[in-house]
Amino acid sequence: MDYRGVIASPGAILLEGNCIIAAGTPQELGTPEDAELTQVDSVITPSFVNTHTHMDLSGVGLAPARDSFVQWVEEAVLPIRRDIDAIEENVRIGIALSIAGGSLIVGDIAGTQLAAEIVESSALLSLSFVELLGLGQRQNVAIEKLSTIPTPFGVSPHAPFSCGKALYEACFESGRRIATHLAETLEEIESVRDFHGPLVEYAIRAGSWDDTVESWNEHPIDAVLRVAGEKQFIAAHLNYIEDHHLPMLAASNMTVAYCPRASHYFGHKNHRWKEMLEVGINVALGTDSLLCLDTPDRISVIDEMRYLHKESEVDPIQLLTMGTINGAIGLGFDPNLVTLDAGDTAGLLAFDSLGNDPLFDIFNATTMPNWL
Repeated sequence: MDYRGVIASPGAILLEGNCIIAAGTPQELGTPEDAELTQVDSVITPSFVNTHTHMDLSGVGLAPARDSFVQWVEEAVLPIRRDIDAIEENVRIGIALSIAGGSLIVGDIAGTQLAAEIVESSALLSLSFVELLGLGQRQNVAIEKLSTIPTPFGVSPHAPFSCGKALYEACFESGRRIATHLAETLEEIESVRDFHGPLVEYAIRAGSWDDTVESWNEHPIDAVLRVAGEKQFIAAHLNYIEDHHLPMLAASNMTVAYCPRASHYFGHKNHRWKEMLEVGINVALGTDSLLCLDTPDRISVIDEMRYLHKESEVDPIQLLTMGTINGAIGLGFDPNLVTLDAGDTAGLLAFDSLGNDPLFDIFNATTMPNWL
């Protein structure tokens, strides 16, 4: 089974190394000469794609919810980011949890170049985006840092409330893969459009604000789309959009990385991902960081699909599409890696068969699959 649904039941897959030669019914594949037969009573799928996560925040597990986003950043995130000695251990935990969660293709937001290098050297098929922050005069430092980041890595101007227009422009003009956080909170909109609120107060308190900081004077989605133009990029969250944004997003080259459980963790409701899909926006799935997740033994897009399947009436084929090829497209990987078509594969997973409809077995199960 892949994003198209059940390919064959019973099914057979002929593999040579990491390459699928053929997939279909046993009768269609026949008995190839010298083939080694492995029989499993499972539902077989390709690897899933985690389009947005933070490997370097994987050390402490689920953090209790806070009263505000700013408080969460100060009390949950900053202590981890300031512990330089723990970066390698945290990232390696994140890598292991991602593999345990059934995702070999990952879009990672790396707080440091070291974190990106560790992810890049792992068994994952990863695209690491090195995060940049800079407002006012601090933009120049971030722009200089941009030019020193090795070319295999993408870059992530953090968000419009923490990065100025010049930094966004430099990132989009760099020719690199781009990911950003966008329209994640109401406080972000207040900061970017109205130039006040808790995020502005936090920036002043943290010393990252000066007299040269310029307001975007518009909704963050309008602001970033204006800078991006026709360039391809990933935007995480988009919890707060307005009606006029739907056709704008559909006309752009943005992939939306929707993180359902992270949205729930922060109390965001009524995400418009279904409407986005209806107008042709490429919506993929992400997990955000382990700080937001109630599954300490894994970082898994499978849990995001199960959450959506439980919370609302969703076409399971649509969920599989969001969890595989949409993410691969957004990250710039060959979507064939997460299908059962002939060619290289990112890996195959075996889910417990519940004896019902294979299409629903993976959503109704509570356990993780095994790698074949």
